Amino acid sequence: MGAVFALLTGIDAYVAKTVPDLRGCRNDVLAAAARLRDGGRILELHDEDATRAAVIDGIHRHLGQAGPGDTALFWFSGHGSQVRVPAGLQHLETGPMMQTLVCADSRTPGVPDLLDKELSLLLDEIAGRGAHVAVVLDSCHSEGASRATARVRSVRPSLRAADQRPPVLLPELGGRPYEEVGRSDARHVALAAARRTELARELELDGVPRGVFSWALLRAMGRLGGAATYRELLIAARVDVEARVAGQVPQLSPIEPGLADQPFLGGATGSPGAMVIRHARDGWELDAGAAHGLPAAGLRVASPGAGGLREFEVTRVLTERSLLTPLGWTPDPDRQYPAVFSHVPLPATTVSGVPAEEIEKSAFVRPAAPDEEPELIVTAGPRIRTPDGEVPAGPGTLRQRLEHVARWRQIRALDNPRSSLAGAVALEIIPSVPENPPIKGEINLAYEGKVPPTIYLRLHNRSDRRLYCVLLNLTSGYSVYTGLFPGAFIDARSSGWALNRKPVQVSVPVRRTRFGRRVGVTRDWLKLLVAEEQFSSVPFALPGIDQADGSRRGPMRLYDEGRAGDWTTLTVPVVTTARR
Repeated sequence: MGAVFALLTGIDAYVAKTVPDLRGCRNDVLAAAARLRDGGRILELHDEDATRAAVIDGIHRHLGQAGPGDTALFWFSGHGSQVRVPAGLQHLETGPMMQTLVCADSRTPGVPDLLDKELSLLLDEIAGRGAHVAVVLDSCHSEGASRATARVRSVRPSLRAADQRPPVLLPELGGRPYEEVGRSDARHVALAAARRTELARELELDGVPRGVFSWALLRAMGRLGGAATYRELLIAARVDVEARVAGQVPQLSPIEPGLADQPFLGGATGSPGAMVIRHARDGWELDAGAAHGLPAAGLRVASPGAGGLREFEVTRVLTERSLLTPLGWTPDPDRQYPAVFSHVPLPATTVSGVPAEEIEKSAFVRPAAPDEEPELIVTAGPRIRTPDGEVPAGPGTLRQRLEHVARWRQIRALDNPRSSLAGAVALEIIPSVPENPPIKGEINLAYEGKVPPTIYLRLHNRSDRRLYCVLLNLTSGYSVYTGLFPGAFIDARSSGWALNRKPVQVSVPVRRTRFGRRVGVTRDWLKLLVAEEQFSSVPFALPGIDQADGSRRGPMRLYDEGRAGDWTTLTVPVVTTARR
């Protein structure tokens, strides 16, 4: 594997008074740098250092060192915007606006935004010399550019006249004629926070401001491991983004098979190994921190052994490590202890539009603070709205319905911040007949006339050890079905099949349009749970919201008190459409 050159740019503070400051961009790139620290040559540009000239120079000189077999990564967290397409270049866009990145000194006298076409020229020049080139853009309108209480990473478009176009692109490098755009056959792969018409948002996540997309993407890297492809990472990140904000859909380019199906950075991020607890200058510490997705509070880790479960409480989460306090035992300071998480907190879901006393002392929901983006919004009716849309009507009190939705969302969000099992078991969705190849990328199914689609679900253990697996189906009706693969060990390098290799028929509730056509779209989430030890799938089961009665609850942990082991999860969204 060749070298990895990374330029990580995070801008919270802008020079121009017309450009509002942000809060989470520097946190984004610090977390990305910690993820890449062991395997990359990293240049970071923060705030006032991330001028237009410095960004261009960093791509040209630092990333430009990448040659054949090497990898170049440009990560940008900051404002995105748009400008009118210059005269004569309308053929390069599908609308009147061109996407831009707003550098720290953009929109000061004589300093424009960095055009997406300028960025493409810079990156494609590096790709043309044989390097693998990737870009991550956590900014608004970012799809074409190869953050209310939720801060938006966008500033007003520049509406200069279309005929006032700069004479050349990239004048800092002597100029590139516009005619060079699109000429190169070399291509780069891009992961973008949102569609070109959408806004990218910041939220308080794990105790600090973060870009929702950057946070979700880094979580996906930790869950899926170094063998995960760009396409797999994008799908996993999209699940987390869409669970927290509406109207922001991360994008992948190119979408066709090829570049997007290569491992992220050629696998340079690696798969996380077993965590280690050691005694250092600040006391007991764990070699994982906020950069690995650890939440700010509520964690416990354990070192399983012949002497029983020996736990530590996580007292402080730092960027690359966490400080610990032993619970009820005295570890040997001269030893290092392997670690797994023995308790991962599932925070209560935030709610607005309901009196605080109505959900008082709930273990699953709480009122949203004034500076928080609520996950559930109660409107007249009462109706419940989530980032996924409006919740179907159902029986029970408002509190019972809120808690039901919150439990369902907790199960969907359940994951292990760092696991050595990441990527160990693949979930393969196979259309029509079991001999067909698995579907790659997004799972979009469709009826053939009146006939619903059928799929087969295979769980393939790619590791060298026997692992216990459970497959859940989370439906848009807020039920959790455990019967697809309720739990079994799968041997090393072996496979297991949902429903004992029987076909899974995916049906859609339909409605009739005024033209007589029957249409319907439904979304399911397949969630794979993988663990070293056997656990019960029964606590995960939930009836639909139309049967909500408050009598069931989602799990807070895979293992019972006194037991611990490593585990990981994988969530795959499935969209099914009926048109007839």
